[in-house]
Amino acid sequence: MSAAAGRRLWLVRHGETEGQSSIRYHGRNDVALSDEGRAQIRALAPLLAGVEFAHVVHSPLRRAAESAAILGERLGLATARFRVDERLREICFGDCEGMTAEEIAAAHPAFWAEHRAGRADAFPGGESRAGFAARVRAAILEHASAPWAGDLLVVAHRGIVRHGLHALLGESGHGLDPYAVALGSVSVVRDVGGWRLEALSLLP
Repeated sequence: MSAAAGRRLWLVRHGETEGQSSIRYHGRNDVALSDEGRAQIRALAPLLAGVEFAHVVHSPLRRAAESAAILGERLGLATARFRVDERLREICFGDCEGMTAEEIAAAHPAFWAEHRAGRADAFPGGESRAGFAARVRAAILEHASAPWAGDLLVVAHRGIVRHGLHALLGESGHGLDPYAVALGSVSVVRDVGGWRLEALSLLP
C-alpha cells in the first residue's frame, strides 16, 4: 500500500454559467458563473466541510476559478493552497463553441452524425478527444501521485472530471462508463493502494 493510502481526490464540476453550460457546448469559452451556479457551489460546500485539503487545484477558466474561490471562502482555505493548472481547461469545441446540440446538428449535419455515432475525434476546428484525454490524464495522475499530506480538491469541468475518473479508475469494470457528472457536483475517489470510487456526482 502506498505511503499516501487513505487520502482522497475530490473532483468538483463548476456550477451553472451565464452561458447555460447545461445546454450549450462551452469549452474554451470563458463564461462566468450565473447566480444559480454560485448558489449551487455554495450549497455544495457543506459536503466538503471538515476535510483537510492540502491543495486546491483548478482550471484557469472563470467558471471553475470562481467555483474554487467560493468553496475556499466557505471552507476557510488559505489562498496559498490554491494552484491553477492550464491542463485542466475544458476541451475546445472549435466552431461549435457556445452552440446547443440542435444548433450544431443544423450547422454541421455530417459532423454531428459522425459524432453521435462515436466516430468523430474532434469538433470542427476543435481539440481532438484523444489529445484532450491525454492532457487530462497526465495532469490528474501527476496530482494524484504528488506527496501531499491531506486530500486534494480539483475544481474544473465535466470533461475533466470524467476523464480524471477514467484515468484513476479505468474505462470499464466499474459500471460507470460513461461517468455522468452534474453541474455543481463532487465525485470522490480514495487511495486504498489503488484508487476506489467513493461517490459519483454527489449533489447537496
